[in-house]
Amino acid sequence: MKKNLYLYSTLIALAFGCKSPNEQAEEAKDDLKDAQKEQTEAHSEYDATQAKDTSDYAKLKAGTKKIIADNERRIAEFKVKLASENAESRKKLQTKIDTLEARNERLSQQIDSYKAEGEAKWKSFRSRIEKSVDDIERDIDNYKNRKE
Repeated sequence: MKKNLYLYSTLIALAFGCKSPNEQAEEAKDDLKDAQKEQTEAHSEYDATQAKDTSDYAKLKAGTKKIIADNERRIAEFKVKLASENAESRKKLQTKIDTLEARNERLSQQIDSYKAEGEAKWKSFRSRIEKSVDDIERDIDNYKNRKE
């Protein structure tokens, strides 16, 4: 009985939660357009922040937000390419894309949640952010190079 219930719930989830490859491709293209727009805005904000005499945190935040936007655009490009993969490859690659997206989102939350607590904590925070940025960019590059 439990086995049948599990099977039925899985089938229902698949029936209502799956999108056709064409729908996925269209959604990925829309996501790419949105990511490109956000990237342009982040670059403008970064340039404006660099032009002003602002705090180290403001500069780090603007620079990190620019990198996050760049990452989002690259991830959106991966999603567009993903639509042309076979089902098995698409499932594996989607898992990796989901992981990249989650890490990028976590980085965004970290940079937004900073509270000034002294020079030592600032240096530690800045080092963690810079390491996270480097790690995510390395993983995106590895993903891209593996696919090309």
